[in-house]
Amino acid sequence: MSSVGSRLISSVKRLQPCVQVYRNVTRQWNREYSLRSHADYWRTNPIEDLQDFVAVPLIKKENLVFNPTREEIEKGHDLFIEKPGHVIKRVKSVVDLEKLPVHNVPEVSFVGQSNVGKSSLINALFCNAVDPSLVRIGKTPGLTRTLLFFNVGKQLSLVDMPGYGKNMPSYYTEIMQNYLKTRRELCRSFLLVDSEQGLTKLDKQGLRMMENLAKPYAIVMTKIDKPRRSVLVKNLMEVLEHANKHTHICFPQPFLVCAPSLAGIKYLQAFIAHVTGNLQLR
Repeated sequence: MSSVGSRLISSVKRLQPCVQVYRNVTRQWNREYSLRSHADYWRTNPIEDLQDFVAVPLIKKENLVFNPTREEIEKGHDLFIEKPGHVIKRVKSVVDLEKLPVHNVPEVSFVGQSNVGKSSLINALFCNAVDPSLVRIGKTPGLTRTLLFFNVGKQLSLVDMPGYGKNMPSYYTEIMQNYLKTRRELCRSFLLVDSEQGLTKLDKQGLRMMENLAKPYAIVMTKIDKPRRSVLVKNLMEVLEHANKHTHICFPQPFLVCAPSLAGIKYLQAFIAHVTGNLQLR
């Protein structure tokens, strides 16, 4: 090999670490920029951004019962920010209902199919938590096998329930229904629906179960960054139509969220703060 060729190879080798650093920085910048722009695309309540796709109101005026001001939304969001004397932590993992945590704070629970994004949603709600390992998130459906209890300071408790469907624990039906039916501290449950898949047969079974239990609940559509806007509107309208025809105690406003970009998260945080008595609306 000629001396010119050797010098060229030597120069390329010296530049390789710089090229790798550039690639890493560019990749991180693109990711952060993508998340920022995606989050900015959605308004505080993502349903408002979908209204332009249909001629009729997605949420009828009489059903728009949760309509907080921006200041009230920020107050609700503030509840989920850790600060001195206000710690967000996982307190217990339970299979035996006799070992449920004993406390006098209101609870909300998250119910849904395996891999619908329950743990990701709870992690997004805790986006300001200090402990990065607070919520376990995995790609394998059915990772949550127990009732996981999280405390948000001394104000409320959140419960991540095992998913139904794929890899469902054998004890799931009994523990879930007994908890939802008998837990006095439970003031609201959230049934999660994958916005890309739309309302499935299992989701409809879950809605029937919640209706039979006669406990207050609301629908949360997750992963709104995945489907095209037209598909998202179609699936949202199907959820609204089904809820209108087949439910009686379901909250009339579904919540739309995207865990990675945090779109819709503040709005849901404010609702949780409100139903647990931690946020008074004007």
